[in-house]
Amino acid sequence: MKNGESVNRSIGESQKTIHPFTHSPVRPFTHSPIHPFTHSPIHLFTYSPIHPFTYSPIHLFTNRNGFTLMESIMVMVIAVILAAVVATRWSPFDTIKLNSATRKVAADIRYVQKLAISTQETYAAIVFNTNGYTVYQRYAAIIATSPGDPCSTDSANKFVVAFNESRCSNYSGVTASTTLTNNILQFNSLGTPLDDTGAALGSDKTVTVTYKGANAGITIEQGTGRVSY
Repeated sequence: MKNGESVNRSIGESQKTIHPFTHSPVRPFTHSPIHPFTHSPIHLFTYSPIHPFTYSPIHLFTNRNGFTLMESIMVMVIAVILAAVVATRWSPFDTIKLNSATRKVAADIRYVQKLAISTQETYAAIVFNTNGYTVYQRYAAIIATSPGDPCSTDSANKFVVAFNESRCSNYSGVTASTTLTNNILQFNSLGTPLDDTGAALGSDKTVTVTYKGANAGITIEQGTGRVSY
C-alpha cells in the first residue's frame, strides 16, 4: 500500500504545473486560471468577467428592476405640482380676457367718435375711471343711451361700463388708466379728438387696459382720432 500511495502521490505531483512568476502550483483542473497581473484565480464559470482596466468582476446578470409603484406615484405628484404652479402664474384664459376687454374699450372709443359725427353734438365724450367709463352724447349734459350690451347698460339704460359690477362679469378684475387730461376724451362733429377743454389733442394719447398685471395699450392718434391697439 505504501508503495502504491507513493506512486499515486508522485503521479499527482507530476501533473502539477508551476506558475512562471509565482512559482506556485497551477492546478489545471480547477477551472481557475491565474490572472497575469494580480496572480489571483480567475473564476471562469461565475458569469462575472473581469473588467480590462479595473480587474474587478463585471456582473452581467445583475437584476436591474424598473421604477417601483411608489416611485412612479411620486414622479406623477411632482409633475402635477409643477403644472399647478405654472398654471397659476400664467393662463391662456387671462390673455383671452385681457384681449377681449381691450377690444371692447377700443370699440367703445370708436363708437363715441361715430356718435359725435352722426349727432353733430358738441361734444360727444368718453370719461374713464379705474373700473370703467361713461359715454356722453353731449359732455357733460347727456349720457348716451346704452347700445344694448349688458356690460354697457346701467339700471337707467345708460351707457355706463363698470368692470367691477356683476353685469360685467366677463371683464371682472379689469382696470383702465389713461394719459388723457382728467381721463376725458372728446370728439367734435368731424370726429377730431379733443382734450377735456375742447382743444385738439397735441399728441397721441393712450388708454391702458390691465388684468392681473398684464397690460394692453390703445392709442388714439391726434388729428385723425384713429384708434389702434
